[in-house]
Amino acid sequence: MLESVPLIVLILPLLFQIIAGRKAIGETISLKFGTVCIISLIAQIIVPVISFYIATYNANKYIEQNPNSLRCEMEFVGLFMFTLIFTFVLIVVIIIQYFMKRSYEK
Repeated sequence: MLESVPLIVLILPLLFQIIAGRKAIGETISLKFGTVCIISLIAQIIVPVISFYIATYNANKYIEQNPNSLRCEMEFVGLFMFTLIFTFVLIVVIIIQYFMKRSYEK
C-alpha cells in the first residue's frame, strides 16, 4: 500500500526549496531566502528518518502478510542512496539560487 511513499517523501525538501526559494528570491513571500534554505536543510535531516520509518513499516507488514516468503531488504540501501543524492541536489539548488539572488541584487 505504501510502497512508493518513502521515495515521494524524500523529494519534498527539494521541491520546497525549488518553489519557496524561487519565490523568496522574487520576494513574493514573507520568508527570506536564508530562512527557506534553513528550513529545507532541517527538513532534509528529518524527512529521511520518516521515510525509513515508513519503509520499515512496509517491510514489517509484508513479512506479517507473507511469513514464509523471503524478501531482500536492499531497499533500505537504495533509500539511503536516494537520500544522499537528494541531499547533494538540494545543496546544488541552494547554491544556484544563491547566485541567482546575488545577480538580481546587482
